Amino acid sequence: MRALARGGNLFGQFPPRYEKEGFTKKERGGREEKEMKAKWICLLVLLLCFWGCAGSRTFWMDIRYMPGPSVEKAERGEVVAVNPFKDVSGDGTRLGDWTRPRGQVDTFMASKPVDQAVTEAISNYFRSRGYRVVPHVGWDLKPGSLSHIPADLVVGGEVIQLKSEAWTTVRTKVKVHVQLQIHLGRVAERKVLSQKMEISKEILGVTSRPERIEETLNKELSEAIDRVFQGIL
Repeated sequence: MRALARGGNLFGQFPPRYEKEGFTKKERGGREEKEMKAKWICLLVLLLCFWGCAGSRTFWMDIRYMPGPSVEKAERGEVVAVNPFKDVSGDGTRLGDWTRPRGQVDTFMASKPVDQAVTEAISNYFRSRGYRVVPHVGWDLKPGSLSHIPADLVVGGEVIQLKSEAWTTVRTKVKVHVQLQIHLGRVAERKVLSQKMEISKEILGVTSRPERIEETLNKELSEAIDRVFQGIL
């Protein structure tokens, strides 16, 4: 605090040589700014080296549906039965890797089975829009079995791909891939509508925190769900 009171900064007092050498105030400010930038760059490099030398880690992600700000919840009379989704990706709870400086690789894992997480995300899509959601088990995704389902609509499907990959140097690049196959049954009409949705997006400059990468994945999953039901509801 004493250094700051004398006109210094967090790194100490400004070097007095600029005053002795007769630099103008503008020239001194420019040189001091360059020295500050150089010190911050050195600090950033040291932090990246420290981070890169750390061992591999596992980050657990909470997969969920994130309704957009324009969604208005209105109570509806329709009941939606949600059949458990099936994960056919073959990746289990593994969502992808995060490659850090110096080649260390962290792992992204889902905090619960992917099929369960997507089933809950689909349920929350309908709840956010005022539908009454009930669980249902045993629908074979075919029209012939709709008559036994006590609901107006029934939803089921497969998770074909749900991945998040990240690479960090100075900035972080995130690549997200979501692929869903969704089947919507209209019980009264004995009719099944099916649609596949695939979203692949690459984003540069995401803040290098696991929470932001999790948020990026959830936004793309939510967009895929929104787009599917916009087309078949």
